[in-house]
Amino acid sequence: MMITLYKADQKDRLHFYSINDRQGHLFSQYTFTVNWGSDLSRGREKVHVFDTQRQMDRKLQELIQARIGNGYRVLYSYFRDQEYPELRPALRRAAVS
Repeated sequence: MMITLYKADQKDRLHFYSINDRQGHLFSQYTFTVNWGSDLSRGREKVHVFDTQRQMDRKLQELIQARIGNGYRVLYSYFRDQEYPELRPALRRAAVS
């Protein structure tokens, strides 16, 4: 899964927020990484680690809803087949046309 959100501030500077599960974690199979900033290659990064799939799904929904509520739009999203179906409706509503 990879989701990249963006928004422009009052000075038309772009801010990005990217969520992905590409990199595994040594101690848990339930993990995702968040990168954010005006330049993702030099922005900030946080790894979220969970004990269960349910905890991870809840956090994903919370983060996405908060960012969309703050004016972020979906720039890009990719999911493997049947992966995270509960996230897709919110992302479709915030997608760039």
